[in-house]
Amino acid sequence: MDRKLIPQGTAVLGLDLHIFSYLDAPEPVLRDIQLEVQPGSLTVISGHSGSGKSTLGAILAGLLPRHSMDQLAGALSVDGSLVEFSDSSSPRIDIARWSQHVGLLPQDARHYLSGIRGTVAEELAFSLENAGMPREQMHQKVTALAQRLRLDHLLQRHPDQLSGGQERLVALAALAISEPEVLVLDEPLAGLDQQATALVSELISLLRAQGTALVILAGTHHFWAQEADAFWLLDQGTLQCIPDAAQHQIRTETQHQHPAEGAPLMLNMESVRLCYPGASGPAVQDLDLQIRSGECLGLAGPNGSGKTTVLKAIAGLLQPVAGTMSVAGSTGLLLQNSSDQLFERTVLREVSFGIPKKSSLHQRIPEVLVQLGLDSYAHTHPYELPASARRLTALATVLVREPEILLLDEPTEALDEAGEATLKEAIAAVVSRGGAVILSTHDGKFMHSVAHRVHHMNQ
Repeated sequence: MDRKLIPQGTAVLGLDLHIFSYLDAPEPVLRDIQLEVQPGSLTVISGHSGSGKSTLGAILAGLLPRHSMDQLAGALSVDGSLVEFSDSSSPRIDIARWSQHVGLLPQDARHYLSGIRGTVAEELAFSLENAGMPREQMHQKVTALAQRLRLDHLLQRHPDQLSGGQERLVALAALAISEPEVLVLDEPLAGLDQQATALVSELISLLRAQGTALVILAGTHHFWAQEADAFWLLDQGTLQCIPDAAQHQIRTETQHQHPAEGAPLMLNMESVRLCYPGASGPAVQDLDLQIRSGECLGLAGPNGSGKTTVLKAIAGLLQPVAGTMSVAGSTGLLLQNSSDQLFERTVLREVSFGIPKKSSLHQRIPEVLVQLGLDSYAHTHPYELPASARRLTALATVLVREPEILLLDEPTEALDEAGEATLKEAIAAVVSRGGAVILSTHDGKFMHSVAHRVHHMNQ
């Protein structure tokens, strides 16, 4: 099939894709996609989990195809260089050279960080160091960007000690500091508080003013409705133009009843102080927190304010060094990062792990899979799932044990709209049976749709 080559005009990045399929995949992931990205533009590509957004991002960044048996037919151009793929020709892209033009921030921001640097400052300097930049110039550039993104207080912190939101912001800074012409950002706002979200928006505006093009991959285009130059919906493997994104806003409201007064107290924390070993100061101090049967409580606050630390303490993973804490009933914790919670070969084995076959809980496994829409994935490896289904699989491993207190750390991260609806139903089910739910999230809309009240953490 003859295809029109990508115009070599003002576009800094272009894609003319006929088909892309992974090795041994029964169906193509992407097909018939034409995309041009202009300097300084903001392009938003939305779509449900599993629609192929991350695959498209990896193609734009030159990371796919990575296997000789992956099938890619079409052409890709960046900064005037054209690479053509066909059934008979699969050229290997020079990733190091390509990354000088196109940078990709993956959905799991942790995967972008090197993992071998001892401080945030060293992480930010990593790409500059590889490029041979003089040390003094490198130091000035790191310091200036850190101050602009309000990260200067983190420069000497070890990357492993960052909260999920801080980790994402640092990864974005590490990507932006080398100034590629195009940045492809996969769910860049996931796990960010309001202040960090504003900083990301500020950085995007600054980059665009300097001529950098941005491609945002997101489950929804709503946040970007007033800023983007082009909106696309990725559906059934191909791009569809959204002519007026502001008119496609989707609103969902959830009604929830407040728990009855005098309901049993499930958690009581009084003047609690929480510290991590070796830390210079407490992560949480003088915390008073209570929750009753039939209640859903939201924890709000900026990145690093201790929300995850509180959930870990309630789950028994961290003991208070001062104050008193009493927990009435079993707890189950959904971690912020699903990859920290999944390790088995199939969804069924994951959800069944540690549950004796003769126990009553074992009989709940099929029920929980159906409840979360995972029954068709029972024999699928968790890391082959769409991000939303993988997140729900981690939730299933918690729900199957029927915890009396359900603890959720950024539960909407990576969920598409259908996944969020399923999560709301799961929370309602726990509350209706007399359990309690405590969730930490920066998604204010979701929090207020499910929580009876919100506790604001201090920095």
